[in-house]
Amino acid sequence: MEILGLLEELEVMGEQGEKWYTRVIPGFIGKTVLDAEEFFAMLHQLRSSLPEEMTTASEVTRERERILREAREERANILQAARQQAQLLVSSDEVIKQAEQRAEEMLDQAHIDGEAIRAEAETWARGIVERLENYVGRISATIDKTRKALITETTTRRTQPPPLEEE
Repeated sequence: MEILGLLEELEVMGEQGEKWYTRVIPGFIGKTVLDAEEFFAMLHQLRSSLPEEMTTASEVTRERERILREAREERANILQAARQQAQLLVSSDEVIKQAEQRAEEMLDQAHIDGEAIRAEAETWARGIVERLENYVGRISATIDKTRKALITETTTRRTQPPPLEEE
């Protein structure tokens, strides 16, 4: 996943930050120090919140599969019950017709219920995925913004002429 790669890159940048930002260049007035504790705390927070969304999406998928499996089992049970009921009532044509009609109604209702459950599970899963995409996008934008700020600051420091030394 791209976000994990970006997080690793951010971590490497933080580990090397002390070397980049604490190097003293003769005649260079300002220097920038990266607060490693704050940086790694933010990184830890990003990592700890990302798996929660991923876990939620996985749970939604498992729940959807469970619901579909239960709907199929219920349909099979209804079919079996309808068949048994139809076999018991074979003695009369009218009773058979009623049993077949009832079995069809039960099948239709089971199909409708199964479709409704599946649609609801898919809608819920889509909502979780959309929130996850939004969250990952915000994290990515924050990382890009931080990276650009660090590059701009580094470039600015390198292009500034050294101050004149007073004698």
